[in-house]
Amino acid sequence: MELKNIVEKWFSKWEQGDFLNLHVTENFRHTSPFGTIKGKINYLNFVKENKDKFLGYQFKIKDEIYDNEKACVCYTANQDDFNLDVSGCYY
Repeated sequence: MELKNIVEKWFSKWEQGDFLNLHVTENFRHTSPFGTIKGKINYLNFVKENKDKFLGYQFKIKDEIYDNEKACVCYTANQDDFNLDVSGCYY
C-alpha cells in the first residue's frame, strides 16, 4: 500500500474512533513532548485510558511531504472549540 494511503487511513481511523484497528507494528513507538510510548500494546492501552484526550477530533491537513518510507504531515486537530496545530512524522 502506498504511504500516502496508509497515512490517510491513519487519520480516518482516528476520526472514526477506531484506534484499536490502527495499522501499527508490535514495536511501534509514539514520541511527543510528553515522552515516548514503546510498543503497540502500551500505546493502545494508554489511548484506552485517556479516550477523552485522544478521541473526538476532526483533522484538517495543512501540508504533507512524502518520501519512500517516511512522511511529514502538518495538520490542525479540532475538537469542539479546541484547536491543536501538530506536525507529525510517520515512518
